[in-house]
Amino acid sequence: MKNILLISHGAMAEGVKGSLEMIVGHLEQIHTVSLKPDGDNIQFENDLLAKMKALNGQTLIIADLAGGTPCNVAVKNYLEDDQVEIVAGMSLPLVIEAAVNPDITADELVGLSKDSVVNVKAKMQQTVEVTATEVETDFDKYKEYEGKAKLVNVRIDERLIHGQVAGIWATSLDTQRIIVANDEAAADSLQKSSLRMAAPTSIRLSVLPVSEAAANIQKGKYGKQRIFLLFKNPADVLRYLEAGGSFETINVGNMSYKEGAREVTKSIQVMEEEETVFEVIASKGVKITAQLVPNDPSIDFMDKLRN
Repeated sequence: MKNILLISHGAMAEGVKGSLEMIVGHLEQIHTVSLKPDGDNIQFENDLLAKMKALNGQTLIIADLAGGTPCNVAVKNYLEDDQVEIVAGMSLPLVIEAAVNPDITADELVGLSKDSVVNVKAKMQQTVEVTATEVETDFDKYKEYEGKAKLVNVRIDERLIHGQVAGIWATSLDTQRIIVANDEAAADSLQKSSLRMAAPTSIRLSVLPVSEAAANIQKGKYGKQRIFLLFKNPADVLRYLEAGGSFETINVGNMSYKEGAREVTKSIQVMEEEETVFEVIASKGVKITAQLVPNDPSIDFMDKLRN
């Protein structure tokens, strides 16, 4: 496993590490060294050398600023070290990419990170018509795929597409299409545009009413594509099943706190009426798990809910 060492002026490195772990969970290979506000190049060099001495194997150093003291000290000590790569221009997307793709080279990392800087307002205007919702009535051409959908993950996530879904789950599962099954999102062009912005550019996106998502998937409309099916709440999941959709397992990721909700896990808060819906879903033979990110253990959600 490649070590990743974040180096910066002040608390930036620790801040990026903290934000990273909110999205992907704790990672043993992520380390930090900072140039302290009252420190200097000597303080930083001593801390860097001590940290590097404690690390084994290949190390990717990510500095905040090319030409700054942390970067310059790293270059001075490790320019000729074949076990050490050094890049500058630290950002959360860059560090996520390095963390979830340990085999990526420094050059590939720099190339990919350039796409993470986006003029959001301009991009939103370009993608207002993100996903045209077309009701498919003739499924004959998909007959050979009927009932054979490749659902690589089915998840309840109140935030729909965000860092954990787009940057961690979808990429780790080699997802080819994300399907958001939610009536409100499907009817809102602005929300669809926001979801397209949040989804990886390499992954196709469909934002569909729940009943249409069920029909399209069961009838084989997406062929052999690896599909990540995403719901906002358990009520939509039950409606999907009642509309003829099917799957064996669903993962509950994020359900935020609402007045009257109780905590099942740190990231899952459920209302009393939602508990009833989960019981109905489970009664249909669906296994329900709770797992925030792939690094976390998968637990039996219904056992947790009932205790």
